[in-house]
Amino acid sequence: MGSRTKVFEFFTPVRLLEAGVILALTWLAIRYISGLLSLLADRTPKARFLVKWLEPVLRIGLWFGAIVICFRLVAPTTDTFLAAVGSLAIAIGLGAQDLIKNIIGGFVILADRPYQLGDRVKIGEAYGEIDHIGLRSTKLTTPDDTRVTIPNSDILGEHIFNANSGVPDCQVVTDVILPPGTDPGEAWRVGMEAAHTSPYTLLAKPVVVLIQDLFDQRPAMRVRIKAYVYDHRFEPAMQSDVTRRAKTECLRRGLLDQGWR
Repeated sequence: MGSRTKVFEFFTPVRLLEAGVILALTWLAIRYISGLLSLLADRTPKARFLVKWLEPVLRIGLWFGAIVICFRLVAPTTDTFLAAVGSLAIAIGLGAQDLIKNIIGGFVILADRPYQLGDRVKIGEAYGEIDHIGLRSTKLTTPDDTRVTIPNSDILGEHIFNANSGVPDCQVVTDVILPPGTDPGEAWRVGMEAAHTSPYTLLAKPVVVLIQDLFDQRPAMRVRIKAYVYDHRFEPAMQSDVTRRAKTECLRRGLLDQGWR
């Protein structure tokens, strides 16, 4: 009881106000640094992923430092500091276990780096671009502009599929379904032409066209076109463009009958 009283002797209004000011200044600094790094990333495309990698590291580091300073401020002696940490640990054990799991998950993500800001990933059922890595959660934006928030503790138990791993380009897969009797040679040439003529294709990397027969609902031929987009943010646009070019060329060559249009 005496140690608890000793701890709360230091929680004076002045010290609590100073701690609040430190946290507020930290929040403002993080907002300013995040905006500055975002501007720098937009103006230097080649260094975009390096800049985006620095943002969560700086943000989490600043928050961690600010919290430690606040603890030292309200508990200036070592014994009081340890007592305050012990009291906080008890409170965490009773009501904030999920929060601590998420914070630990955030540090694991920063250390292991399965993804970084700007990467295009699939986590569970969610797929999109990572635009926030925080102490509690990771946020991504899907191709249809939906924001998905995933607790960091959940991510540790999920399979993570990273499409670009810190570089701008990534492979884009586009499927075109044709009638089963289509000449496979013609279909292959159409797929290659559609990929090579798309303005989104990174021609420095290989283009692959695979032909496969399907028998799911009705017989069909699948033309799978695999090419690299020069910036993964244009993945949906490239898929649409390649599909349009392939279908238009198939119609011109008479490879699609009325039932497949």
